Amino acid sequence: MTIAMLSEAARLSRGLSQSALADKSGHHAANISAIESGRRVPRVDTLDRILRTSGARLAISPTVRTTALEAGAEIRRALRNGDPSQAFRTWLAFNDDLAAETPTHRVVLTAFPPQSTGNALYDAALAALAEYRLAEASAPLPDWVGNTPGLVQPRVLTDSQYVTAGDLGVVPEPFRRRGVLIDIDSLQGA
Repeated sequence: MTIAMLSEAARLSRGLSQSALADKSGHHAANISAIESGRRVPRVDTLDRILRTSGARLAISPTVRTTALEAGAEIRRALRNGDPSQAFRTWLAFNDDLAAETPTHRVVLTAFPPQSTGNALYDAALAALAEYRLAEASAPLPDWVGNTPGLVQPRVLTDSQYVTAGDLGVVPEPFRRRGVLIDIDSLQGA
C-alpha cells in the first residue's frame, strides 16, 4: 500500500474530510490532497502528524502481511473498478495473512479499523474474519469488529455466482452471526 493510499484510508476510516483533517492537523487541504493523490510524498514527521490526527500512528511492525485497513481499501478499490473477483481474492489473501501470523501480529494487523468497502457484505466479512482469526488465537477483539453491523439477509461470500447457500458445509459462528455465508473449508487457504 502506498503512502497516498494509507493516508487516505486512515482518514476515510475515521470519517474525516480532507478539509477537516487539514483543520485538525494544521496542514493545508491542498497538501493533504497532494499527498493522497500521490503528487507529493511527505516527510515521515508530516505523515505521522497527519496519521495521528486520523487516530492512527506510524509504526514499524515485524511483519509484511496486510492489515485490515489495507485489505478494506483494496477491496473498496476493486469493487469500484467493477472487479468483484479481485475483491474476493483480496479478502482471501487477508485471511491467509492472518492465519499465517502469531496471535500478537494478528492483533496488530486488525487493530486499526478499515474504511468501509462500500459493500455491506464485505464490511461484515472483514469483521467476521478478524473475529474468527483472533478468537482462534485467543486474542482480544478491536472495537471496530463488534461495531460493524451484520447483514439483514444472509448472503454467500464467493467470487462465483454459482455457489448457493445449499452448497455450503459448516459456516463458522462469527460469519453465520453476521449473515456472511462461507464454508469453513474456504478459510483453510494456502
